[in-house]
Amino acid sequence: MSLVRNDDGPGILDDAVLDEFNIPFGSWIEEAVNWITLNMGGVLDVIAWPFEFLLENLVDRFLIAIPWLVVVAIMFVIAWLVRNLTVAMGSAAGLIICGLLGNEFWVQTARTIGFILVAVIVCIVIGIPLGVLSGRVDSVWQVMRPTLDAMQVIHSFVYLLPFVYFWGVGRVSATMATMVFALPPLIRLTNLGIRQVPEDVVEASRAYGARELRVLRDVQLPLARPAIMTGINQTLLLAFSMLGIAAILGAGGMGALLFRALGQQDVNLAASAGLGFFLLAVILDRISQTQTGGAGLFSRMSTAWRARREPELLLENPDFNPSLSSAQSEEELTEGQVAPVDSQERSLAGLLGVGALISLASLAFAWASNGSLFTGYSRLADAGLNGSSFGAFDAEGGSWFAYIVLLGAVMQIATVLLVLSGRPRARMFNPDISVVTSIAMVVTVLGYLVANPSAMSPDYSAGIGVFVAMAGGLISTIAGIAWVLSAPYGPRRPLRQRIGASQLVVASLAIGIAAVSMFSMWQLDERGGVVLTPEIQAEIEEVKRKAEAGEMDVGVAATEIQVIRAKAQAVERIVITGQDANGVQLGPWVFGAVIVAGVGAVGASGAAGFSNRRRWMSGVVAMGFGAGVVGLSLGFIGTLARATDNNYYSGVGAMLAFVAGTLAFVSARSVVTVFERSKVYEEVVS
Repeated sequence: MSLVRNDDGPGILDDAVLDEFNIPFGSWIEEAVNWITLNMGGVLDVIAWPFEFLLENLVDRFLIAIPWLVVVAIMFVIAWLVRNLTVAMGSAAGLIICGLLGNEFWVQTARTIGFILVAVIVCIVIGIPLGVLSGRVDSVWQVMRPTLDAMQVIHSFVYLLPFVYFWGVGRVSATMATMVFALPPLIRLTNLGIRQVPEDVVEASRAYGARELRVLRDVQLPLARPAIMTGINQTLLLAFSMLGIAAILGAGGMGALLFRALGQQDVNLAASAGLGFFLLAVILDRISQTQTGGAGLFSRMSTAWRARREPELLLENPDFNPSLSSAQSEEELTEGQVAPVDSQERSLAGLLGVGALISLASLAFAWASNGSLFTGYSRLADAGLNGSSFGAFDAEGGSWFAYIVLLGAVMQIATVLLVLSGRPRARMFNPDISVVTSIAMVVTVLGYLVANPSAMSPDYSAGIGVFVAMAGGLISTIAGIAWVLSAPYGPRRPLRQRIGASQLVVASLAIGIAAVSMFSMWQLDERGGVVLTPEIQAEIEEVKRKAEAGEMDVGVAATEIQVIRAKAQAVERIVITGQDANGVQLGPWVFGAVIVAGVGAVGASGAAGFSNRRRWMSGVVAMGFGAGVVGLSLGFIGTLARATDNNYYSGVGAMLAFVAGTLAFVSARSVVTVFERSKVYEEVVS
């Protein structure tokens, strides 16, 4: 027989020979899958039970069943316990935005949180013990390492195959695939953390008679904690990256919305789902990161629990014994102490607090009279509200603008109380940030005042509450600026004696976006139907009067009313830009505020001089006006989202204003946050 040619069939060099000599690998696997499915159904059910139990109870009966604000509150508390108040506030704000996208988006947000939690919980239960075992037993690691290498090389789609064959399409198989995909980094980093514990520390604990379990519990695991927490964080991120693929298996969540949006080419759905997906990823990532810089609430609770049998040990911990941090030791005197608050600062802080209290008092007064400022555009039912007054938190009154004033006033009062008490505080509760908050409140309330009311509310006038809020904001701003100018603050490190290009670039970008915002769509009316302005309503009433007086036949009057209503039919798509006379006309105000913020950013960059105080105050102004634009855009967007007819929306111009304000805020942040309260030094006598 020739190796090159075979008269009875293709030769060995012919590609067609591959069809005659093939390995039936697929048939082997198919037979194995069929046998396992038929004979090991009980084992498969046992494997699936933990996932079914967690998904049913954690997702269906808990996260989706309870009110959405309760979920937000729970996540706030968890973030505060695990990290700090700043992360908790950011997490709550992100979840609120996810909820305000709509009920469907919130349900999928809750499902996503539950789906990720279930996958990560199972990963922790399996991964940490395997990682510890791999770190302590070399033979286990020699087997585990190639297994993990193979798991990380295989494409994520391949993970779906065995789970689909054994457990079908659904969220259980999707959760299993996600768990397996996200497991390797946790095992690797746990193993690494255990192995990086100094050998002399381990040997010392053994030399003192500690058993292996105690060595693991009291020595290796505590020292390996940063690596383990990093592994959990990476596992969570990998699980999140699997959401889109898991949606193919019917896992639900934000991935399902994105999958549907791609299939339907729905830009609206894709953008909203993408925003929620991004916010949720950032929230879970921040919560799962390791604590840095000071003990969090959870850390202090753990310390207290460990010392429950010997509470006197807490006296040696500065987190529980403030006297330790204030003891006048020689080392502390050498390093310096924070300058105390003098009587002038106390007076100015008190005046700022008075302004904040006035702002709070404004919320008890009416914010709108004889009509509604913003819902007069978005809600036809709000036309002709003459003789009515609306409070700060009414949808027809201050609405979200009032909530922004409330938040700013509360922050200012908290700053005053913390500063006067001398207690440790976060950077956000410093006097300069109070000035930023005051300026932001003034810009936001002024935007409310200068906004153009709807033609549907011709008799509208701002209520006294708006002017009281403005007065409170101005008092707080003046007092805050005086306080900052008199307070002993300085940079904790020398500022560079050169012009900061980053501040100029970001400020320029903010100004450009604000200019685009002014000419972009701020309001979109796709309601169609009949728009009954006061003039049209008057015509209809006149026809009715003539019919009742006998001056016009009833049938003719009915026809005439139909003609008038037909003329009022608004079938076109009404687009209103930020500077149109028939809109709120907030575009020019936003642009002007961002211009002022840009001037502040120029000063913060050093372009107007390298004086530390000048750069600091310029940065405060830039952050204040930027935050004010953010508050104004959020107030407008939130008010229209709260009370509006179907098919009436806030436009992309308002979103661009939010982006411009955010950029203006961050343009000088790097300069402002460098400044801290100065320290006083005493000579150490030897």
